[in-house]
Amino acid sequence: MSPRPVPVLEWSVTCVAVFLAGAVGFMLPSAGVHPTLPLLASGIAVAACVRWGRRMWPAVLAASIGIDVWTHQAWVASLSVGIGATGAAFSTAWLLERNGFDAGFGRARDVPLFILAAAGGMTLVPTFGLLGYSLAGDAGATADVLRWLRWWSNTTAGVLLVGPMLVAVSRQSLEQFAQHWAEGGLWLLGVAFCCAGALSLDPAGVGRPLIVMFALLLVVVGAIRFGLVVASFGALAIAAGSGLSFAFGRGIFGHLDEVAGLATIWTFSAALTGVGLTITALLAERDRAGLQRLRAEHRYAQIFDGSPQPLWVHDPDTLAFLLVNEAAVRQYRWSASEFLTRDVNILAPPGGRRVLPEPARHGADAAPEPFETLHRTRDGRVLAVEVWTRAIDLGGRQAVLVFASDVTERRALGSALIDAIATEQRRIGQELHDGLGQELTGLALSARALATRAERERQPIAAALVQLAALATSCIEAARRIAQGVSPLSDADGSLQVALQALANRSCLGSTTVRFRPRLESPLNLDLETRNHLYRIAQEAVQNALKHARARFIEIELWVRERGATLTISDDGVGLPDIGSPNGGGLGMRTMHFRASSIGGTLAISSRGAGGVSVICDVAQPQAAAAAAAASD
Repeated sequence: MSPRPVPVLEWSVTCVAVFLAGAVGFMLPSAGVHPTLPLLASGIAVAACVRWGRRMWPAVLAASIGIDVWTHQAWVASLSVGIGATGAAFSTAWLLERNGFDAGFGRARDVPLFILAAAGGMTLVPTFGLLGYSLAGDAGATADVLRWLRWWSNTTAGVLLVGPMLVAVSRQSLEQFAQHWAEGGLWLLGVAFCCAGALSLDPAGVGRPLIVMFALLLVVVGAIRFGLVVASFGALAIAAGSGLSFAFGRGIFGHLDEVAGLATIWTFSAALTGVGLTITALLAERDRAGLQRLRAEHRYAQIFDGSPQPLWVHDPDTLAFLLVNEAAVRQYRWSASEFLTRDVNILAPPGGRRVLPEPARHGADAAPEPFETLHRTRDGRVLAVEVWTRAIDLGGRQAVLVFASDVTERRALGSALIDAIATEQRRIGQELHDGLGQELTGLALSARALATRAERERQPIAAALVQLAALATSCIEAARRIAQGVSPLSDADGSLQVALQALANRSCLGSTTVRFRPRLESPLNLDLETRNHLYRIAQEAVQNALKHARARFIEIELWVRERGATLTISDDGVGLPDIGSPNGGGLGMRTMHFRASSIGGTLAISSRGAGGVSVICDVAQPQAAAAAAAASD
């Protein structure tokens, strides 16, 4: 790894800038005043170590020693002051780097971090400096607390006045000022007027509060309009004018005594710098949060628009569309602009079925099951869809996000598969009943005849033939039971009521009672396929109650009305595991949902208040469904 090049240019710039700033500060006594202005050299040294790295310490050390040598200080004092100034700049930069300081003051935490680091680091300057003066023969230097405090305050103020401007300055930081140069020029005139007023107005009148208020206003405007660097420059210029007013005894701060004047100048300078830094950091924090929000919204918009799943967002009160993605446009054939001028009711299917599920209860996040319904497209096609809804916040307003999956082909395939299975079951049941059942009946009759003959002839084989006849009869009963399971309505002559009663009778096991209760207010006109599906739903629900819920009482109710039929299976068990989960309790539950959907019905599974589970399937009677379709047309 090659060594890093020596930063000769940066060292030279740092050394010259620190030396000139310190030399100018110490030239004030020759003009007949005390050096009350902040020591700006400390701010330049810190800025150099932050911008170009802590390896600037040799340049800071050389310049700091040179300043004291130039002012005719003893060598030991000059060396001690140089070490203190270098250590202060180095430690301040190290503290800032260690705590993740942003040189652009892009976060609110960077302001107090910079102030604390400067205040802590600058303690080394008066500590080492007064120690050096003591070694050089000034016996009272280390015991003068006020002298230490004044030196520390001056160096810290210098860092706060100059440091932020030099740390953050860049071409980008001046773009706003360059783009609005007319406003910038007017602002500079305001700064010049403020400096001139500080040096010329009478302190006994209203000039001081007016200048102070005007200066704070200028810094606030500069920070908001032009950024940190420009605002810091204005604060430095106004602070310098105020310091000169006090140093030369002229203007609004000209008649203050030394202690009050120093406290006033330092407080005023700190207020100007603090206001500019705070406003800049808060604005940067706001802008960064806004940028992050815009990026997040852009990512969400990309996900929303690019999703292959049809999505839309609507107002929960008016049902008006607010957003719609390309997949929904392709699925429903309405353009995005047409969607956004209409509401969800344009998707209403024939028959008056709901487009969306019932609104979620208060506090509910999302339904555990998809809502199965029908939607109509722009060209009149009717799609079978699964709808998921979720409440969201859309730019501060309540909205509903909807996922609408077209499952028409899947439903058709599933229905065809169920039809094929049912057809094959009926064929197998018929074969068992008419084929194997008849042959077993013949075998049983032949075996019984042979057993009777053997008994008359007192043959030893008679007992074996009796057992064979009994076994054949048992096989006949087994074949009949298998046939009933494969085609449940065959032995019931297609009657759903008879089949459900037989299911209830067969399911009474041990201490569990299963009861069937018909409520026939109108004839049941459902086709054989629908009746088969209803029976299978009841069969699955009863088996779940027996196996999982440990129910002692199960009731099967068939309520037939003119417009529809409702099949309800309820139990007093302990409930099913994960009944509210997206999986709906397992494959059996999903199969029941699919069967209900395939016959145009709805299925609801819910826990009962006193324990147990209720499975409710609603299906329309053929004449009611036809009337609803005709009314919608």
